[in-house]
Amino acid sequence: MNQNLLWPVILVALVLWAVFIWKEWSQRGKRMFWVKIVAGFLALVSLAMIVLKPSIWEKSTKGKGIVLTAGYRTAQLDSLKSIYKRIQTEEYTKGTPLSIVEEADSLFLLGRGLPSFDLWQLEDKSLAFLGGEQVEDWTEITYDRTVTFGDAFTVKAKHFKPRAGYWTILADNGGNPLDSVPFEAVDEQLIQLNAKPKASGQFIYRLLEKNDEGEIISNEPLPVQVVDGKPLKILMVNTFPTFETKYLKNFLTDKGHQVMARTQLTKGKYKFEYFNGASNPIYGFTQENLKEYDLLVIDTDSYIALGRSSKEAMEEAVKINGLGVFVQPNENLFRLAERQSPFQFDRDFITEITLGVPAQSVQKYPLEFKNDVRTQRISVDSANVAAYVPMEKGKIGTTLLQNTYQLFLDGKEELYAGIWTQILNNIAREQEALAKWKALTQTPRLDEPFQFEVRTSMNGIRVTTDKEANIPLLQDGLVQSKWKGVVYPRKKGWNELKVSKDSIAHYSYYVFDGNQHKTISQSETLKANLRQFGSENTFGASVSASKKAKKPISPFWFYGLLLLCFGWLWLAPKLTGH
Repeated sequence: MNQNLLWPVILVALVLWAVFIWKEWSQRGKRMFWVKIVAGFLALVSLAMIVLKPSIWEKSTKGKGIVLTAGYRTAQLDSLKSIYKRIQTEEYTKGTPLSIVEEADSLFLLGRGLPSFDLWQLEDKSLAFLGGEQVEDWTEITYDRTVTFGDAFTVKAKHFKPRAGYWTILADNGGNPLDSVPFEAVDEQLIQLNAKPKASGQFIYRLLEKNDEGEIISNEPLPVQVVDGKPLKILMVNTFPTFETKYLKNFLTDKGHQVMARTQLTKGKYKFEYFNGASNPIYGFTQENLKEYDLLVIDTDSYIALGRSSKEAMEEAVKINGLGVFVQPNENLFRLAERQSPFQFDRDFITEITLGVPAQSVQKYPLEFKNDVRTQRISVDSANVAAYVPMEKGKIGTTLLQNTYQLFLDGKEELYAGIWTQILNNIAREQEALAKWKALTQTPRLDEPFQFEVRTSMNGIRVTTDKEANIPLLQDGLVQSKWKGVVYPRKKGWNELKVSKDSIAHYSYYVFDGNQHKTISQSETLKANLRQFGSENTFGASVSASKKAKKPISPFWFYGLLLLCFGWLWLAPKLTGH
């Protein structure tokens, strides 16, 4: 146990043994000389062991403990204490390390769990997560933090135990109502609210809950950045006109995109339409005449009929220039051989899916995309409605939906716009940016770690806060252009990160105070702990359960050996007369 005394004790023992040998050297010719030397050696070893306190490794058996977090059930705690008498208990406090993890082998975790940034404290522990009280009020709020000016702003939220007669309202910066939904007497209600920003900039929308008398019960801020979108240059190619193409063309034109539509009349003859400044007819595809376009929308029959040179030119434009290609499907697409199409399908025999709030049925082909590592699915309301295959810089994609124009005819313009915006934005050529940012922490708060990710092709990247403080970055081992960082915000409201080499490549994020999005954070914490520890309510295998600890050997044995040796050395001269 006293490793720091090891060498001094050995040296002193050797000196004492040498002195003892020198003292007895005159009797070296007698048999008793060697017995005395051995006895002296054993006596000195015993003394050394008493000082050094030798130990053995034993498995740690420290017992169980309880970690209490916000939302724990008192009845559950009392039940555990009645089963495990005098069990250790510690309540988690943000910013304070848990001492119980060093004192117990297995832990009961009660409540909603630890925040994501503190889960490391319970890593490699044998732990049973028992959960806590159900989070009430708002449990989930999802929306796009960045919205392109002109696009609809959609908020989807879940409310646990809503009260009939109450209302939820989406309001703008000035508190003006933009959309509302009444609560129903259900256990959990899914709510969708929509608005359309009237200007670009940084805004704080509000999700209000009001009672039947008009009083505000809760007020949750929804920070949004509205950015000016760059119109796309789109080429639409069709063998013959269809309603699906007509309404999609009108939708893209109304959004301000430059659209050039080519429709085949007869063999070698085409009709060209130009919208929002588009020009220059295209007969055959070349890499040169396709490189100015961001998106090619082509129907299946035109895609199949492409000549070898046109198809090669299209694929080169996708790979080299980043062109996005969307193939409008029909039955012929699903019959193509693997060498003719980048997509493969399986039959699922489902001809309708439900999207939107309130729910709306949308027709689809009775197929699904095959599981393939290359195929990237595009979801709307958690339903896979389309997919694309990356091809170097660009993508080629298609959808399983059909006759979506019927949504427009039924007055579901917002759902129609949402579907096609999601599909085409994922496939169109990506706008080049020096840095792409992603928030890894969903609800940033004061003095808590805000984790972010930045992708950039720049070398020697340096990220700073708006106060010019440098942020250490960790480079991804596999993707060299991806970096991760952590910052601790010092002010509420809008904060900014920027790449020092370029004033344009900046990122704004909103920091909430402790009372904002409180139930949302509690729900996120519960989900994070369930992902980390599961919900089995039993102890799992753990490194800590098999840790070994040093246990000192009882000094009784060394004292006994010392007394025997001393006794013999005292008695030996009396027996021999020397």
